[in-house]
Formats: sequence, structure tokens, C-alpha cells
Amino acid sequence: MLSKPVVFLLAALVGGIFAWMFKPGAPAVKPGAAPGQMQQPVFAFTPQVGVSDVGQQALASRAKLAGYVEARHSVRLTAQGPGRVSYIAAREGETVMAGQVVVGLDEDSLYPDYRAAWAGLAGDMASTQNAQVQLYNKLYGPQTSPLGGPGYDAYERTTVPFYNMAQGLMGNMFPGAAGGPNSLFGGSGQPMITQSQQQRSYPALNTARTDYERQMAAIVGAQSRIDSLEARMRDRRAIAMFPSVVVAKHVSLGDVVQPGQPLVDLADMNQLDVRIEVPTRMVGQLKLGDTVPVTLDSNVTVQAQVAQIFPAANQVQRTVTVKLALPPGAPAAPGMYVQALLAEPPGAGEVLASPVVPTSAIIYRGSLPAVFVVGQSGSVELRVVRLGETVGDRVVVLSGLRQGEKVVTSPTPNMRSGDSLFGRQPQS
Repeated sequence: MLSKPVVFLLAALVGGIFAWMFKPGAPAVKPGAAPGQMQQPVFAFTPQVGVSDVGQQALASRAKLAGYVEARHSVRLTAQGPGRVSYIAAREGETVMAGQVVVGLDEDSLYPDYRAAWAGLAGDMASTQNAQVQLYNKLYGPQTSPLGGPGYDAYERTTVPFYNMAQGLMGNMFPGAAGGPNSLFGGSGQPMITQSQQQRSYPALNTARTDYERQMAAIVGAQSRIDSLEARMRDRRAIAMFPSVVVAKHVSLGDVVQPGQPLVDLADMNQLDVRIEVPTRMVGQLKLGDTVPVTLDSNVTVQAQVAQIFPAANQVQRTVTVKLALPPGAPAAPGMYVQALLAEPPGAGEVLASPVVPTSAIIYRGSLPAVFVVGQSGSVELRVVRLGETVGDRVVVLSGLRQGEKVVTSPTPNMRSGDSLFGRQPQS
């Protein structure tokens, strides 16, 4: 019989062995393995993402054409008249809205002429109103005899009809006796009219109408002088025609400028084009809407569409200007150097094989395209690549991958370098 202390010691030893063998995270011991031999942990995981092999595709050789980025809409605002710069709305890099005043010149020298033009318009309007009243009075107003007053006017209305009747009677009875210098009635033989009738005669009415129309024309002239001064005042304000960014500022507050002097350069940074000079032997295979790989100065390759092909070639360089529209958000700025990859005409270059991957495998870290490459151990590695053209659902990789490597086709947003292809390894 063993003593009690020995029994307790043996029980504690057996319990410790079992606790060590079955503790969480302890490696499992395969049947038949030597006692005390350490085994690697075995995990069972199911794949969580798709994997695709890096293939190759035959492509015609391409020529690299240098070009530069320019804004599709740009304008240089210049001074339309002499003056001193009194207002500048923004500095280089700041945005201005359509219709906003960007640069303003002082208008103090125009204010006296502007007030004088308004004063002249007010005087012409008063004269026009007076001429209108005079014309209305000639047409419809009461008539007064200029000589003798109402009594003489009544005398004329009584005697003139008898005079005209006698003149007509004598003319009928004795032809020639009613008119001529030797006739009893004298003059030209025309009927006599009263002074009231003479005031409503055609010459008098025509004179009043002429005065009224002359004053109306004077109002139009005064308004034209005001419009001219307002146009000159508007010319002293350089206004943005579209939402744009100030690219360059050529003046400062207080500068004195002359007509035609540059003030600011504006450009729409949301619509950028690439201008390249394409040899005439290559321009025939381009058409509007084609996609051309463009490598920016930041070593980023984007797909640009052919937006414009100039109709004439340069007689000296034997090239045609072509504009490529950059996609929105491309990391480019006006003046940046770029390279466009254009396919050589058939038969002009050798056929090359380039690596291709699914477009869904491309992700962007910042502005750089990258893919997750699957290693032999099943872990993934983030690798930056340089892209070429897109062919269907696949994109050409110019550098960064080799044929036979495997890439993740649809990476998850939280995937990182070192992650397992079958999920993250549990931490010990």
C-alpha cells in the first residue's frame, strides 16, 4: 500500500498531464506519434475570395507619344480699358463661380459722365412732355385770335364767309377777276381763312409734330449714352463665364493696367484633355470614342477617350493633333507631361504578349492601381502595377506581374497584405 502523500503526488502529476494535453490552443497529437513530439497546428478553412491566373494576350507593339494636359475650357481675362486694380476675388488655386467678378478696376473717372448722362435724359424727357402738350393743343385745344381778342375772332367768322362767297361769284361771272395782282380781291385767288383756322393748318400741325418727334429722338440718344457708359463700367469688371479655378494671376491690388493687359487665367479643372501629336501613318486607325492608355506624370495609367481629331496635318512635322478626354478624377493638372500608348499600324511592329488580369482584380490605394498576388503559402501580397489598355473584361498589365502568378479577382475592402487566402489566421 502506498502512503497517502505518494497517492496525492501521483494524482497531481496525472491531472497536470491531462490539463496540458487538452488546454485551448494546444497542438493535437496524432495517433502513433512519439510521446512529447510537437506537431504543427492544423486548420480547416473554406475559401472566401476568387483566384485567377495571370494570363497573356497577344498585342501589337505600341508607340509612346509624348503630350501634355490642358483644360478643355480655359480663358484669359484681359483689361478692356485703362484703370487701377481695386478688387481681386481669388488667388491661384481658388475656385470662382460663373458670373462672379474676379478682378475689378476703379470706376471713379466714369461717375461724372454717368451722372451727366442721366441729367441729360431727364431734361430730354421734360422737353418731350412739353412738345407732346403743344401738339395735343394744336390738334384739340381751344383756339384764340392773336389780334383783337374774342371780338375780332367773331368779326372774322362773320365776314370771311361773305368775302369768300363774293370772290367765288366774281370768279364765275368774270373769269380772272377773282385772282391775280390786278383783281379786286388781289392775291392768288385762294379762299380766305380766319386766324383760328390758320392755327390748325397743316404746316402748324406738322411743325408741332416735328418738335415732338425730335424730342423723342433726343430721349433715345440720351439712353444710348447711358448704355454706352454702363457698358464701359461693365468692362472694368472681369467676370468668370463658367465655374473655374484661378490658374494664374498677373496683377495685384493697386496696379495700373492698360487695354489688352492680362489679368487672370481661368480653367475648368473638372474637364481635362491630353493633347498629343500623332504621326500621319498612325492617325488613320483612330476614331472618336476609342480608348487609349495614358500614363500620367505620377506613373498612373488611365484610360482616355479620343475626343477630337484635328482635320489638317502639320506640314512641317507631318503630325495630326489629337485630343484625349481624361476620366473624371484623374490625378492630372494642366501642363503635366503624359505619354500615350498608340498601337502601331498592322505590319509595322512585332506582336508582343503582355500579362492580363480581370478588371475586377484591380484596386486603387490612393491613386495607384494594385492587385493582391497569392503566394505559395496561401497568403496575399499587395503589389502596385502599371496598367495598359482594357480589352473586354481584362486589362493589360505593363509591369508588376508575370505569367503564371495568381491574383485575387474580387478583393474584399478590408483585405491586407499577409492575409490568408482562406481568411485571417487565428492569433495564438
